[in-house]
Amino acid sequence: MAVIEIRDRGGCFGGGCVGIVALAGWITAVVRDAMMVKWLWLIFDLLLPPLGALRGFLMWLGWA
Repeated sequence: MAVIEIRDRGGCFGGGCVGIVALAGWITAVVRDAMMVKWLWLIFDLLLPPLGALRGFLMWLGWA
């Protein structure tokens, strides 16, 4: 007898949307710092990606 297993992995390519949203925040911070020629912040964003993603969210809200 064959058993068919169906797994529901959620949306956003199976892993949830948290990673995609965090990546979008990080990209926002990196691109904005590169455009504004803020090299120290750009290095900070590249060396510490989780904090760069947080800065990206703060940029979206107008707090950074």
